Amino acid sequence: MAPTINANAGLLDTAVVVVKFDNGAIATAEANFSAVYGYDVRAEVFGSGGMVSAGNTALTGVTHHTAAGRSHKTVRSDVELFRDAYAAEFASFVDAVRSGEEPYVTGVDARRALAIALACIESYKIHRSVLIEKKSL
Repeated sequence: MAPTINANAGLLDTAVVVVKFDNGAIATAEANFSAVYGYDVRAEVFGSGGMVSAGNTALTGVTHHTAAGRSHKTVRSDVELFRDAYAAEFASFVDAVRSGEEPYVTGVDARRALAIALACIESYKIHRSVLIEKKSL
């Protein structure tokens, strides 16, 4: 299905992005900004050592797959789903402020995310892939 434009906000309603990294890794990201069926946040990372998936359209949950098997935990909100991540990010920031060291997540990370988002927008506009130069990251 082709992406549609949210006329009220001037944004893509639905999009799929394929990112090709210099090392050969490939990532995909999907977004739908009007998921009328309800709360939906999912992520999946997989490789030769196993897979971690978070989220479920029917009932938000976290499933962890390893060679030892599969485990599942049901959660009810993004705060519950990402509680450990939110807490760790906040604790890391507080530790950096207290110690005077650079935070784990910095403005450089924000600029990199912005460069990727802008490249995605450009790719959509020109209907072809866009190379992100390392110097812009």
